[in-house]
Amino acid sequence: MKNIIVIGGGVVGLAIALELSESGVQVINAFPRAGDALSASRAAGAMLGAFGELSADDGPEEMAEFDFRLAAQRYYPAWLARLRELSGTRVSQVKGTVIIANNTGARDRDGIRRMHEEAMLRGEPAEWIEPSDVPGLKPAPVHAPSLCLYLKNEHSVDSGELLDAMIAALAKRDNYQHLDTTVIAVKPDGQSWAAKLADGRTVTADAVILANGSRSLDCLDPSLIDDAALPAVSFGKGVSCLVSGAPAVAHTIRTPNRTFACGIHVVPRTASGLLYVGATNFTGIDEDAEQKVQPGELHGLFDEAIHQINTEIRTSRIEQIRVGFRPIATFKRPLVGKTRVANLYIATGTYRNGVLMAPLVAAMIAAELGLRSAPYEGNPFSVLSEQNKTGWEMDRLLDVGVRDLVAFLQDPRSPLPYNRASELEAYVRALLKAAVSNDAGGDALHAMIQSRLKEAPFNETVHKLFYEIGDSVRMPAREAAQA
Repeated sequence: MKNIIVIGGGVVGLAIALELSESGVQVINAFPRAGDALSASRAAGAMLGAFGELSADDGPEEMAEFDFRLAAQRYYPAWLARLRELSGTRVSQVKGTVIIANNTGARDRDGIRRMHEEAMLRGEPAEWIEPSDVPGLKPAPVHAPSLCLYLKNEHSVDSGELLDAMIAALAKRDNYQHLDTTVIAVKPDGQSWAAKLADGRTVTADAVILANGSRSLDCLDPSLIDDAALPAVSFGKGVSCLVSGAPAVAHTIRTPNRTFACGIHVVPRTASGLLYVGATNFTGIDEDAEQKVQPGELHGLFDEAIHQINTEIRTSRIEQIRVGFRPIATFKRPLVGKTRVANLYIATGTYRNGVLMAPLVAAMIAAELGLRSAPYEGNPFSVLSEQNKTGWEMDRLLDVGVRDLVAFLQDPRSPLPYNRASELEAYVRALLKAAVSNDAGGDALHAMIQSRLKEAPFNETVHKLFYEIGDSVRMPAREAAQA
């Protein structure tokens, strides 16, 4: 191949352009610089956390991605050193991450123990430490962590400096061309590909790589998406802030993943002296409708950061509010490599791990193009694999989804009394299972609900149903325990 179009200017697109340019091919990289401020990469905390992203609920499917994240984490130091050399610019790095677990997160302690267990299995350093030994950790007493785990090899980088360094390195390449515009359509053109640009131009290339985050499929005709066998891509909106006058923090401090998000975290930005506070998560498909920040998003973000990490954050000053749209593919797995259409490649769906995975993803793309040796055995994210097009089993989806939904409904700082959180979980799970189930159990529950509403057609019936449905779910478990 002589020339390749890379669509996208986030960390994945730039990493691919840099990798390909080193191989000697002509690289055309199309992305508007004006839209860079709203990229997920700029808004990222840029935690290089293979273990920090582990959840207690992760099964075999998620562990395949974890193994890749760990390989990417080990790949990063040499790649980052090379980037600094090529660009001649600084990319600040903060070493080490402290994971904290308190009683706020439903599975915090299970998650942090899973991280420690997996680290021990893989020979990675993971040390239990006292909360009082964590620099910058000063939570409200009621939110004091019960466990703290120090992950020595889990670093973070300044995402803005990282992007600027890649842009600077690429600008020195004679075989690199940046098109400061949007690609509105790409389609096969004989043996080549034609890309129509928003400024009216059309450029051609031997191959196309879609690396434009959650908008990677926007430039494809629906029929071409079908031909390529590509699943839908949506986004997880993340709101984060940079604050000044914050307490000193030596390492990244974060909770385990929680309630559909990556938990609360603070990351020092050493060059500017600011503190990064992140991040929310809201899934959607319409980026234009979600570009603005809602007060509730900031409320939840700072309520957790102030009370669970350091109460002195409340007197800091917000210097910048950032919004990013993390790409999520239908089955929540990255999409990397060849598609079913010749010379059409994709690299997206990295969700919260784009900064970490980008260098190794870029090397994998180069290998699939035949431009270098494979840096990783196999491709766990191949869109050609039918195995990557299956989702969770229904029971697992309901168990985890409903639990996280109930936890989400209680944020910020609104715990339910008694045992009502678990009762609410049982209630909502039973209703959802009845709604999607075709088995006799679902039919029986549906019939019981209808009968009660006919027998007592007034609002207090719903209160009674709450307990009856919960009892119907718990009764089989009690009988099994007594047997």
